[in-house]
Amino acid sequence: MYRELLEKFTAGSRWAKVQELCSEEEIQKAEKYVGFKFPQELKALLSETNGDHWFLLSAEEIIDLVKGNREIIPEYLDPDEFEEKVNRFIFFATNGCGDYYCYRVLENGETDSSAIYIWEHECFEIRKVAENMTDLITKYYNDEV
Repeated sequence: MYRELLEKFTAGSRWAKVQELCSEEEIQKAEKYVGFKFPQELKALLSETNGDHWFLLSAEEIIDLVKGNREIIPEYLDPDEFEEKVNRFIFFATNGCGDYYCYRVLENGETDSSAIYIWEHECFEIRKVAENMTDLITKYYNDEV
């Protein structure tokens, strides 16, 4: 489902290239490193394509992003702020300008899959941009987010 949608939008693109699927082991490794269970639609996306080298991050890129956030950002925020404003999100896509599309993780540790947000890096704030993964992909490639 997601692969076909992405192939439709990226056909002929010089930059975006739909990648091969991500293994279940790679998804579990990314979940473990991030520290939260991925929503089912993110797992489904990764099981169909491990990123697109443009907008969608691969499982390894998700890990690398979290690793970088945990190394750099705590220098600027106290531990509670870091947890609330950075570490409690599952980042899986980028706009290329330092902002990331994400799911919010609730205080109880459960992932809120009722919406997808954009996390703005300058102010560590989020705003809802899509209802679900299909909505986000469609809006992104139609320049609506």
